[in-house]
Amino acid sequence: MKTTAALILLILTPVIGAAQDLNRFEEVTTANFFGLGARQMSLGGAGIASSMDGAALYYNPAALAGIHKIELQLGLTHQKFSNQTSQPAGRYNGFTSLLNSAKASQTKTRFGSINLTVPVPTYRGSLALAFGVNRIQSFDRAALFNVIDRNAEGFLVEDYAKEFETGGIYIYSAGAGVDVSPNLSLGLALHIYSGKDDFTYEYTYRDETNGFGESINRRVTEDYVGASLKGGLLARPNENLTIGLTVESPMDYQVEYVYQEDYVSSDDPDPVTDAYVVEYDLTRPFVFGGGAAFRIGTFTVTGDAEYADWSQTAYGDIPDMEIDNDTLSLLYRDVLNLRGGVEYEFPSVGLALRAGAFSNPLPYRSEAIVDGRNKVYIDSDRKGFSLGFGWLIDDVLLLETAYVRGGYTRRFSPANAGNVNVGTDLADAKDTFSRVYFTLSYRY
Repeated sequence: MKTTAALILLILTPVIGAAQDLNRFEEVTTANFFGLGARQMSLGGAGIASSMDGAALYYNPAALAGIHKIELQLGLTHQKFSNQTSQPAGRYNGFTSLLNSAKASQTKTRFGSINLTVPVPTYRGSLALAFGVNRIQSFDRAALFNVIDRNAEGFLVEDYAKEFETGGIYIYSAGAGVDVSPNLSLGLALHIYSGKDDFTYEYTYRDETNGFGESINRRVTEDYVGASLKGGLLARPNENLTIGLTVESPMDYQVEYVYQEDYVSSDDPDPVTDAYVVEYDLTRPFVFGGGAAFRIGTFTVTGDAEYADWSQTAYGDIPDMEIDNDTLSLLYRDVLNLRGGVEYEFPSVGLALRAGAFSNPLPYRSEAIVDGRNKVYIDSDRKGFSLGFGWLIDDVLLLETAYVRGGYTRRFSPANAGNVNVGTDLADAKDTFSRVYFTLSYRY
């Protein structure tokens, strides 16, 4: 087990989307919020104080107490992910750059959620139980890196890399919300996290000046299982204002990591295969949230703030990985997510229009000192906007949709960084995403 654990530290994750110095420590589940609930996502992802449907099971279980009819909620998501990489020209002395950028995209439509909320008759106040399955994280992405240079004699040097990744994390939840006073509700939910990440990587290098070439084909799969508790509070100081607070417990993911790689070079045409399996623990920190919603007539403005110190991320169960926990605390940082939006209702036609914005920073430090060198990882942090609407059909059926657009840009050291001129070893990777959420809620 210790041998395979040492091997896993060589390469843990993708090399295009992440900094080469960060890649083996980049955990795909960290601060990777895909979102659920069309209403919440059309409000920038805010839902701690403004959730009024089954998605409250995730955002703030205390808000479940406000559901007074049996509700069945179904959700569907659609995402288009786009990536563009570029590297400065002139990486080799005496060479002219013919190509130094590449684009890739991926489109996926997925099951998003199913939530069932059941009110329980009480003498006073309200009590509601809820059960659900929600896709809370997405690993769907693609990336290309392609650079070609030519010298005066016409010889080429080319680097080509391709990544393709699919999967996600689902949470299986059970929770309850209860009114403990006319203006105060409490809630608690148990979340079981389960999912899989499937990553493939292809790399080829061709150097006509030296007659050398090599290729790598790699596949990595990771299975995740974990559990957490999330508590919530919802207070209504007056008829216009609602305040919510949440806290989610730390969680230990149990991870099964399966690795396979084939390597071929012009020096040795016989493939060299490396394959192994290792299991380890990954600890995630507390997540704290707070939100407020202010309503006047048919107009509502709402906002959330969520805090987590991702520098407390840690490996466990394998001593050869635990020794790198100090490096994790150096590369990761604490993050404050900000999400907010506005809603205007037209009661006469059962229509609500919404818009929002969000800032969900990446959990990595924008700069860090590693091995005595200054590394830059984040060029433009993750942020975006949202639009959406809700349409009440026949008093019992509610159709809601949201459109979310966002992105970020990172800098990374490509596979050829050791061969290029000083100062040109950093490349840019710009990721953008467009997401559409559909939610259908039936109350009876």
